Amino acid sequence: MPSGKKAIPGLIFLLFAVLIILYFQTATDEKIIYEENFEDRSGIEGGFLGCEDSTLYLDTQNPARTGEGVWNKNISLSPGKISWNWEGQDTDNFSLWLKISFSDHKSIYYVAAGSRNPQSEGEFYRDEENRRRFSPSVVISGIPMGLVERDIITDYTGYCGPAENIKIVKMSAGFVDNSTDHTNLLKISDLKIHGKA
Repeated sequence: MPSGKKAIPGLIFLLFAVLIILYFQTATDEKIIYEENFEDRSGIEGGFLGCEDSTLYLDTQNPARTGEGVWNKNISLSPGKISWNWEGQDTDNFSLWLKISFSDHKSIYYVAAGSRNPQSEGEFYRDEENRRRFSPSVVISGIPMGLVERDIITDYTGYCGPAENIKIVKMSAGFVDNSTDHTNLLKISDLKIHGKA
């Protein structure tokens, strides 16, 4: 039978091995539960909005023209982490945002840095007693161009309250070019929601 001094390093090694296994098991439980490839044109509104190579983009073809477009997708997912990539070239007087709408009629706008805020201020809906209600939207602005990673639950809890029994019911992306001097080529790609397996 090993003495107490010899058993301690063995126990430490065993505990360390168990912690490593638990860490990797927890890390692999999170996976991509939704990925948008922007191939379905049914959710696109606006003549200058297009899709190519899994990228949604607004291109008015030349600086003198202005235009806008919106993409909408109805889904039903539990909130988790979200990531996307957005870009803007030759930008001025533009709007670029991603909106997440929830089953409790609340919504969060993620607005690109340099962009004007969206015009929508919230959502009107009917409650269980058929009374008309208004739920204001949360606007998180100044998000840098490039790869974006956000925790939807953290954002919801920080701005809307406890995130209990809510679902994401809709995602939208808005693009506006209001400049006659700049191209405002705006793009979103790699839109993913990550959650537990």
